[in-house]
Amino acid sequence: MTTEYRFGTFLRDSFATLQRELPDIYAEMCRRLAPQDIAITVDSETVRLKFAREAVLPVKRLAHPTVMVRTGRKAILDLIDARSTLLDAAVEERLHLRGSPDDLARFYDGLMAYLHGAVRSPSFPALLQRFRYPAARSGKARRRNERIHP
Repeated sequence: MTTEYRFGTFLRDSFATLQRELPDIYAEMCRRLAPQDIAITVDSETVRLKFAREAVLPVKRLAHPTVMVRTGRKAILDLIDARSTLLDAAVEERLHLRGSPDDLARFYDGLMAYLHGAVRSPSFPALLQRFRYPAARSGKARRRNERIHP
């Protein structure tokens, strides 16, 4: 049986990885995003996060998120693979952002800190591979995907 590697799981694992491997970058990301409440919807899954100066906390509900993001897995992968920019994705309506200009600027700064850490983390490529091929859990399925998508 295959288990999909959901966006929320990917995000939780990536935050834990940054905190463990690059604690200064994790702390900087949290400082830039605090005290925001952020709701991120990827496809049909919504992840709700509260940012404090030292940590990010997943929560079940947010009364009034300061920033709301709506996008899809493909748009995220296009950004990661440099097939699209954040601006292109927004203009083409593959990424929707809602919040005040100041809150969106802080979100962008926090996102840049997160990405800064992601490219330096030795464990991030494996996390990204699991996100890229969410149902490829068996060795055979994983090898087949790697041949199709090098």
